Amino acid sequence: MKPDIFKVGIIGVGYIGKIHLEELSRVEGVEVTAIADSDIELAKKIGKNFGIKKVYSNRKELVNDSDIEVIHNCTPNNFHFEVNKEVMESGKEIFSEKPLALNADESRILAETAREKGTITGINFCYRYYPVIQEAAYRIRSGEIGDVHTVLGHYLQDWLLYSTDYSWRLDPKFSGRSNVMGDLGSHWCDLVQFITGSRIKEVMAELRTVIPKRQKPRDRSTLTFSDRVSEDSRKIDIKLDDYGAMMIRFENNARGTFTTAQVCAGRKCNIDVQIYGTEKSLAWNHERASELWIGKRNEANEIFFESPLLQNESTRHYATLPSGHPMGYRDAIVNLFRDYYKAIRDKREGHKTASNHPDFIAGHNEMLILEAALESSKQGVWTEVRYNDF
Repeated sequence: MKPDIFKVGIIGVGYIGKIHLEELSRVEGVEVTAIADSDIELAKKIGKNFGIKKVYSNRKELVNDSDIEVIHNCTPNNFHFEVNKEVMESGKEIFSEKPLALNADESRILAETAREKGTITGINFCYRYYPVIQEAAYRIRSGEIGDVHTVLGHYLQDWLLYSTDYSWRLDPKFSGRSNVMGDLGSHWCDLVQFITGSRIKEVMAELRTVIPKRQKPRDRSTLTFSDRVSEDSRKIDIKLDDYGAMMIRFENNARGTFTTAQVCAGRKCNIDVQIYGTEKSLAWNHERASELWIGKRNEANEIFFESPLLQNESTRHYATLPSGHPMGYRDAIVNLFRDYYKAIRDKREGHKTASNHPDFIAGHNEMLILEAALESSKQGVWTEVRYNDF
């Protein structure tokens, strides 16, 4: 094996696993040499299309493959804990889809295991890797907008608008105690904490099931974002949230509000972040992901476009296309992967890494915020996020 090439395996090659496979091909020094999926026919098809010779139906065979150094866990949520733990115990590095686990007790074990074994971990909070998001975080840390006092935003989708829409994400066996707040809410919370540099301290939340009964296909779950309606289905009760809202107190004393739902007609992936400081404001929306709005009181407002020339020196390398050529979701994932593999390379070379990518501690912290939101919604009171000291 060449010393500058990482041999990588992917467990789970459905929708998100295929995206990992495609975007890893753009990361220098990374070679996906093995995949595993319980649907062996799908795995064989993916392996053939991408020229991957090692195709496993049993994930443990991949975990035990001595040639593999890094594994990407792209399984459904209910497998995240056991797969992540197995990989770390095997001595390999691990990058996981979110959520890190189904509850904070499990995610704490994973964060502690990573620390004990010195594992380089990563979790797919990719939205913080848009170039202007990195630029916004730099500008706040440099003091450009003054002290942050208010944070507003939402994350809205419409793919669960109808009672005939169904997904495994609505089943507690696969998703745990939350659907939309755990899924979309975790992305938004990671995003605003990264940009502001301040953790969420307390929440007052309401989680709601807008559509309490849905048609579940008898043969298989409807694919995420699919318009397929099963002709053979049965009506079932839905207990998990498809709407959620929170009032937020940050550790820096800022206040915020957040709304998320998957039943908002016309909203496909609308992520909105507004950050107000004592000097200026910043705003970003995923539907215009290359733009950073800068609000001022005594001057004209600005719209700053991602640029490898105009961004700060510390963030411009995330803007990999010439100015005026907008980057997208897949590019954000590649930026995250590059930071993650830089951290692994630094470990291999005996250097202390400067990578600030989201790791298992970030994933655990999001589980703690979710559990605070669930408790708040149940009790109707402000609830503290009880962070661990790692």
